[in-house]
Amino acid sequence: MSRKLYNTRVTKTNDRKRVERWLLKNQNYINITAIEKEISAPKGLIQKFIKYDKIIHDKWIAPLHEILKSITSFGLR
Repeated sequence: MSRKLYNTRVTKTNDRKRVERWLLKNQNYINITAIEKEISAPKGLIQKFIKYDKIIHDKWIAPLHEILKSITSFGLR
């Protein structure tokens, strides 16, 4: 396996773990619907993950990761 492909897979796996861990840890403090609307995700995507342990599809991990980075950064815009 090429090094570039390996690094991409590792990054995707790490992003998924970060997103899932952050959502579970902060579920009581976030507006789930607002996050879903921000990334144009299907309604209930995050709620189903949190409540029913349904896996979030890979195509939503990158947009969620970007939103969570912007939420957790305290820099001025």
